Amino acid sequence: MKNESEHILMHKSIKIKTERLFLRTLAESDAALLKDYIAEVETEEEAMEWIRGVTTRNSANDVCFMFYIWLIQSNELIGRVYFHKKVDLDNEVEIGYWTIDEHRNKGYATEAAKAVVKFAFEQAGQDELAAIIDRENIASRRVIEKLGFVYHGERIVYDNNENRKFDYFKLMRVNQKY
Repeated sequence: MKNESEHILMHKSIKIKTERLFLRTLAESDAALLKDYIAEVETEEEAMEWIRGVTTRNSANDVCFMFYIWLIQSNELIGRVYFHKKVDLDNEVEIGYWTIDEHRNKGYATEAAKAVVKFAFEQAGQDELAAIIDRENIASRRVIEKLGFVYHGERIVYDNNENRKFDYFKLMRVNQKY
């Protein structure tokens, strides 16, 4: 019999609601929506393949969750928060997030990331999460620190066709604050 985290990993759509936000993973029917928000995909078919790839990684227990963020009040898609195994971090599970420009500095990234950290620890069976932050991205660093992540030095990560230094943070399930 599969344990609860294995069962959740196989779901095609997972939903999380916070005070102001609605987060959910995407289904193939969301391909048209996705192509407008992800630079790597230009067509609906590419978007569908991208969604299938994430679903396949989850089914293979490879830990890859992409939650898209909507404002409850306006039903506007404003960003994404995710966690996945990161090769450049020796396959540690990394959390990341972004919101569209006009919705930055309103606490949405913190609210969404907090909900996804809780999901990662309580339902996806993770014991720790890592984060890498560009040294100049003060807003992203504030989000990670608000969530209780602890600075663990620098890491070199391949990004935009070059190796770059990032500040490296970790959060252990036992240190989780929510």
